[in-house]
Amino acid sequence: MKKALLIWILLFGFALLTPVMAQRHVKHISAWGAHYGRTENGEFYEGSYLNYLTDKISVRVSGLREFGNVEGEREYSAFSSRVFLSPQFFRIGEFAYFHLLLGGMGSYESTKGVSVPRESNSAKRERIIYGPQAGLEVDIFLHNRISLVASGTKGKMFNHSHLDEWPGHAGFGIRYHFR
Repeated sequence: MKKALLIWILLFGFALLTPVMAQRHVKHISAWGAHYGRTENGEFYEGSYLNYLTDKISVRVSGLREFGNVEGEREYSAFSSRVFLSPQFFRIGEFAYFHLLLGGMGSYESTKGVSVPRESNSAKRERIIYGPQAGLEVDIFLHNRISLVASGTKGKMFNHSHLDEWPGHAGFGIRYHFR
């Protein structure tokens, strides 16, 4: 924990020494991100790739692993892939950029625990679900290439999810921008 805190302090200190320009004028700039967040039933880790098509619109692709406990279901895990088209909503100077997230999610979920009466008595249930998602994301630039990210999404899942028909994800992370 102390090492992580030291890394954050060094990154923040380095970011204060250089001007933030966000490189948004460069077309097709890309970014890699690492995110952590919470859902209604558990938590998730997410890795993302972002490509700016123009300075106002980007495409975001990510994979996430969600895990936790559901009441009456014991533990669960889900592996998901999300794709978003992200038009810029507004910005504050070249410091903070707000983007809408419009897209979809596909997920493989597995629950271990009590089965419901309409199904067989198996101890493990698996299902592939999918559906649209929408949300908001903010990039707060600390440096030309480093930004802190906060996002929130809400969606509707089809194919009878065992976990949540209307899942929500709220998370934060760090993103590295490159050409």
